[in-house]
Amino acid sequence: MLERSAFVVLCFTLWFAPIPLGANRPWAWGLVQLLIALTTVLLIFSKSKPKFCELCRANLPIFAALIFVQLWVVLQIVGAQLGLAWLPATLDVSASMSALIKGVSFILFVLCVSVLLDTRKRQRIVLRVLMASGLTQAVYAIFLQYSGLDTSLLGYSVHDKARGSFVYHNHLASYLVLCLSASIGFLVGSLKGFESSIARVRLSSFLETLLSEKWILRVAIIIMVVGLIMTRSRMGNSAFFISVLLVSCLALVLMRRPPGTLKWLALSLVVLDVLIVGAYFGVEKVKQRIELTSLQGETRDDVVSASIPYMQDYWFGGSGAGSFGSVFQAYQPTSFGGWYDYAHNEYVQFFAELGLLSFIALAAMVLYVVANALIALAREKSAYRCGLHFACLMAVFASFLHATVDFVFQIMPNVMVLLVLMSMSLSNNKLIAKKKGKKRGVRAVNFS
Repeated sequence: MLERSAFVVLCFTLWFAPIPLGANRPWAWGLVQLLIALTTVLLIFSKSKPKFCELCRANLPIFAALIFVQLWVVLQIVGAQLGLAWLPATLDVSASMSALIKGVSFILFVLCVSVLLDTRKRQRIVLRVLMASGLTQAVYAIFLQYSGLDTSLLGYSVHDKARGSFVYHNHLASYLVLCLSASIGFLVGSLKGFESSIARVRLSSFLETLLSEKWILRVAIIIMVVGLIMTRSRMGNSAFFISVLLVSCLALVLMRRPPGTLKWLALSLVVLDVLIVGAYFGVEKVKQRIELTSLQGETRDDVVSASIPYMQDYWFGGSGAGSFGSVFQAYQPTSFGGWYDYAHNEYVQFFAELGLLSFIALAAMVLYVVANALIALAREKSAYRCGLHFACLMAVFASFLHATVDFVFQIMPNVMVLLVLMSMSLSNNKLIAKKKGKKRGVRAVNFS
């Protein structure tokens, strides 16, 4: 009973997280952290320690990287408090404390995901929750744009760039891309045609896809794409279409017997969603924004350039998690004004705040997940698990492309969705070994 309650709270947390201003305010991310803590407490009283270890083993690389980074942040805080020269020290203790609490919440979140999503049924439910969350944000964003309201229900002015319940339109774009990754991966995992290369079977599978309940998922994807286009986010839209085409090509090359409908699905996302749907809902405005983009009119590249001396000064220990906003002022030239609390480039900000070792730990975790998904995509025979790896790769590629020009990983809902997809990809790649272990009498996790 407690385990089921924990799973319900986990699903609610995933759906609720972006609603209070994208969890981009202390009170908002505090609510999300409380929900994660509640899920963890319910989980602890419902699971035995051996099962915890068994279910978490597949996600050990994620745990290792996150725990290492949080320990480093602790050292930064201790170094600042004690004033020891041989310890890394944060220059903003309160910001680092807040970042540490967030980091611990992410560790607990991955723990809950690893333990609770131990069956295929639950994983499918979570994928549907992510689709529902993205659909909620897209519908709300579209409603605001056509409602004629001057202010949203959350009290923010309604502009020509859709942002749903988020404070910043680029954050909505990033979140929709992640939900689209989960939805498209779910759709890919439900496609038929893995077992046959006969044209007649592929055509039958394609027609079945169009006429079955999958069309509901397809309509949801179109609505989310409309919401994405209406954000007018240049990199958000570019990252989505680059990632879906790239991962589709990789899947067609790597899969042993890819479904014949996969290439048509990827093609429809571009042709139908962009040329037809996007033409009506504003893809031309996104195109104009991209064409009018120039280095002279942007200051984000100036922030990156000005951050190079900052990174050089704190290359090893970092200036402290969350300290960029206060430290960067000393490096900001007078040629461009404004106060930048984020670098608008996650690679620069993570390196400057956390230092070399933590940056390597996080990079190694991501590279491991990507390599794992690519290898699994080439070896896997299950359509469902191929869909999970597809979703993970698409989410990682799109997010890390968007992260070159924005601070998408500073928003809790974005990180949570990415962690869910990475965790499920790693867990499902261990399934073959677990099934073999089960045949030998070793306890295995049931994903059937």
